[in-house]
Amino acid sequence: MKFISLLLATFAFLLSGCDGGGSGAGSLVNAPGDPPDTADISNRLYVVAAGNGSAASAGNRDYTITLEKVQPEVDWYTDRPDRETGDENTKAFIDSSWQRVYAGIPPNALLQYRNAAGVQAMFGAVRDVVYNAQAETLRFTLNLEAAADDPANGAGSFEVPVLTLLNNLEPSAEGSSFALYAGQTSIVAGEQGGFRLVLDGVDEEVFWMNHAPSRSADFEPVGNFINYWPERFADSAPNASLAGDPGQGNYDILPLTLSDPIYDAANNSVSFAAVPLRGPGTPDISAVLKNAVLFVDAGERGSPSAVFDQQWRGVAYSAIPANYINAPIQPDPFFDSDVSAADFQALWGEKGGCGRNDLQAMANVGINLIRLYDYNYLRGSQKWETAGNGHIPFLDKAQSLGIKVIIPISNYNFRSDGDNPWGKIEKTVTEIVNSTRKNGVIHPAVHSFSVGNELDLPKSENMNWETQIPRALEVTKLLHGLAPDHYITIPISNWEEKRFYEMFRDRLPTALYQTRFYNSVQAFQKHDGMLNNILRPYDQLGLGVPLVITELGFSHYEGEPGQGRLIINDKIEVVLGQARAVRGYMDSNPDTLVKGFAIFEWQNSNWKLGGKPINAESNFGINAYGDVICHSKTGVFGMTGPDGNWAHFHGEETYQVDRLVPLTGPGYPNGLLNELSVYFK
Repeated sequence: MKFISLLLATFAFLLSGCDGGGSGAGSLVNAPGDPPDTADISNRLYVVAAGNGSAASAGNRDYTITLEKVQPEVDWYTDRPDRETGDENTKAFIDSSWQRVYAGIPPNALLQYRNAAGVQAMFGAVRDVVYNAQAETLRFTLNLEAAADDPANGAGSFEVPVLTLLNNLEPSAEGSSFALYAGQTSIVAGEQGGFRLVLDGVDEEVFWMNHAPSRSADFEPVGNFINYWPERFADSAPNASLAGDPGQGNYDILPLTLSDPIYDAANNSVSFAAVPLRGPGTPDISAVLKNAVLFVDAGERGSPSAVFDQQWRGVAYSAIPANYINAPIQPDPFFDSDVSAADFQALWGEKGGCGRNDLQAMANVGINLIRLYDYNYLRGSQKWETAGNGHIPFLDKAQSLGIKVIIPISNYNFRSDGDNPWGKIEKTVTEIVNSTRKNGVIHPAVHSFSVGNELDLPKSENMNWETQIPRALEVTKLLHGLAPDHYITIPISNWEEKRFYEMFRDRLPTALYQTRFYNSVQAFQKHDGMLNNILRPYDQLGLGVPLVITELGFSHYEGEPGQGRLIINDKIEVVLGQARAVRGYMDSNPDTLVKGFAIFEWQNSNWKLGGKPINAESNFGINAYGDVICHSKTGVFGMTGPDGNWAHFHGEETYQVDRLVPLTGPGYPNGLLNELSVYFK
């Protein structure tokens, strides 16, 4: 692997010749008779350098490590939010600070060195540390968690070892440090003042290492490292140490605080806003460093596969403006019902001074999940049947607010009539996944992928479950191949949901089903029906995979559909009862497989009226329509078609942005959204 050879080749010399600036501010070297230092030093990351050493297997993945010609001082810098760096006498560190920093829990560490087999790296827990200052040796046991090569190749004598010790975290907190290699680094003036750290010739993978008490390590793409930055370091910017060769045959360390990462994949470059940490002996900030390693301190690593470590409380979202009373058709800008595209930013955000800011309103009441229905991957594209970036602004905004998004494979794609979209399903699914990529990887705001909507119900004369469900299973397998770390679901009705739960279990590959699949059902039953027919029975089935109720809702009217009278109070009471049932069940059953719900839906849908004055489909909204706030423009939607000519979907169209007002009733003057916020938060 290119990264490990470059990273560890650099680390093999890293810091071994650096004096760290001597004992100065932050040093723990006390004069005889001085009172002992009682400062909290548990948040420090320490680096120990030596001239040579040896590794020998001790069984059970234990290795006895002996470092020789150990430097008399160790370098350190603090984990965020503190902003300090310094050095400490090696003996004082081992004899006194070790217990204060690690409190009896063996720390995780990365040991790098070079031997006859090449550059080696061993990551694991360090214990049984013995330091001999007179002999300049440090001996310890490393319980191996990960290695860059066959561990057998790491045994024997080696040269220029560097041991980087990570600080421990309080259980059950988890965090990871990250190491990124660059051929050259420089610090330049930033456009808004201050400095920017520029890394050129960046390797394509970042090495992450968990802090104890967790024990794991692996690689991730640079794009993933950049994309997850806002989530990992949301509470405070991380500290980092930049180490490299300034051209004098000696490695320097520059401790920094970093923010605002920018990845230029085309030029293989990453830059950060950078602020030097205070401390003794730091090199000139203007120095250009070669063969450098950026070591970034602990942040929550985040993983799509850990999506069900928490509850999900969401809404369905299809925000077609109020003036549509029939389904829009092309060339109308809403022909594809895809309102999460950047063309409609004034609905979910703000554009040019016009905006309803739906996403912010959702975050304000505690919503953390959005379920979409229609998704046109061509939005933002310039080339026919090629993924565009038109949904990235929506995902960026959602991520900034702590909201995840379920990306749909719409029902349209399962049809065999007309232009036969099913005939190109593999291409469509591939491009849908590609359209969610930012910096080359799937956007962190993507919660999961959903396959169709209620495909267990007939969609046309020739499209029933016998046709649709096998196709949905095929799409699920396609998605798993394209997005193996992400969960997938097939939303169904509660017609015969238990039958289909078991069908999915029996027909999907075992590994996919057990690790990356969750069930989802649309259930419009009342409180007791939810508990007795949906929630409790699901746990009793023992299927072993999560369940999300992807539609809860009610539209209560009396009289004939299309002519009756909506009874608002009844609707509000039913929806609140549903939310209370699901949230209460999850909260009171910590081991439940029921992991979330989504209310159908964020607003009323006039476009489902079909010209009628009222019907059930149009009146499920949490919010009702008010007056028009403002008007916004879509921009032109078109691209080069398969014949080389311009394929036009719509021009720059003006659309209205409706004010959403609380759905209120005599018993609920503050509205349904206000009442639901108790169950969202």
